[in-house]
Amino acid sequence: MRLVRILDRYVFMEAFGLFVLGFSGFLGFLVINKLFLEADRILNPQLPGLAIVKVVLLDTPYFANLALPVAVMFATLMSMGRLAKDLELTAMFTNGVSLYRLFLPFLVLSSIAVGLSYYSNEYLSTAAAAKREEIYAANPIIRDQRDDEKDPFIVKLDNGEFITAQNFDKDAGILQNVVYDDWAITGRDDLIVAANAHIEQHDLVMGQSAGSPAYIYDQASGDRLYEGYRREATEKVSLGVDLKEQYTQMKTPQELTQTELAEQAKAKKARGENPAEDATDYHLRFSGPFASLAFALVAMPLSLRAPRDERLLGLIFCFLLGMAYYTIFFVTKLMGYNEVLPPVLAAWMKDIVFGVISLFIFLFSRK
Repeated sequence: MRLVRILDRYVFMEAFGLFVLGFSGFLGFLVINKLFLEADRILNPQLPGLAIVKVVLLDTPYFANLALPVAVMFATLMSMGRLAKDLELTAMFTNGVSLYRLFLPFLVLSSIAVGLSYYSNEYLSTAAAAKREEIYAANPIIRDQRDDEKDPFIVKLDNGEFITAQNFDKDAGILQNVVYDDWAITGRDDLIVAANAHIEQHDLVMGQSAGSPAYIYDQASGDRLYEGYRREATEKVSLGVDLKEQYTQMKTPQELTQTELAEQAKAKKARGENPAEDATDYHLRFSGPFASLAFALVAMPLSLRAPRDERLLGLIFCFLLGMAYYTIFFVTKLMGYNEVLPPVLAAWMKDIVFGVISLFIFLFSRK
């Protein structure tokens, strides 16, 4: 037993040093690469370069979540490769140390990475996202135009009314390309359409002026056709709720902790919005950190399958598996967002697939 404990410490320290090296190197690469991509904007005298640098540095917790699994895979491959090259693995196996027992130090290392990833994802990333939004609010010119591409605003009120808009500035209370459907109130399925609208406490004021009026479509009696429309410079609709006050509290999933994500998903569902995105991100907060364990489970036995003098082959295999992991991650995440898969299954699918792959490799690896 004393010999096994010594071997555990020996293998763990071998892997831990490589883990720190791999994590630091990959994290530095991601941050520097992002800074290079933003160099043209950072050096642009018409833009606040320091604010852009701060935004890039605030992506560090997100990059750390990507670097941790890669660092575990790097440490597992390199340490196992070195032990195999120096015939130390052969000596261990000859003295009765099984492959499964040898995995214990890597299990401890990957568990540390899982804990770090969870903490970073739950606390550091959310705080960084909130701080990033503050910088964007103070310097709106630096926000990437792609960040402003949002899904249409769709809400069903408690009284059955529907309101949709292409954009909703929740702070200013201004909506664009608005459609209001009050069929549950009048029973006639009348529609009000306007290019612009704004919130006045519990009222929705649709239209702006004669040049940008509100169009009111009247349904013909007894069927679903509209018999005509009329134009009004403005049309005020009483909603019974203050949309500006309610929806200003809505945040992006990156800004929310897992508890806040669950609460926001419930709030969206109650208001008639699709909660699938928040529900999927909620379950990803639990499943995401286990990427480190999934990579360790696959990397260790796979490193034994490659010839002793061709460790690069194992590295290539794990690179391909890493690409497969993140492909499954992004595909199933989108499937969860679009309700193709239940959110919990979409979040855990990548770990389930890699668990099966690792079991298969372990069964055919050297005992």
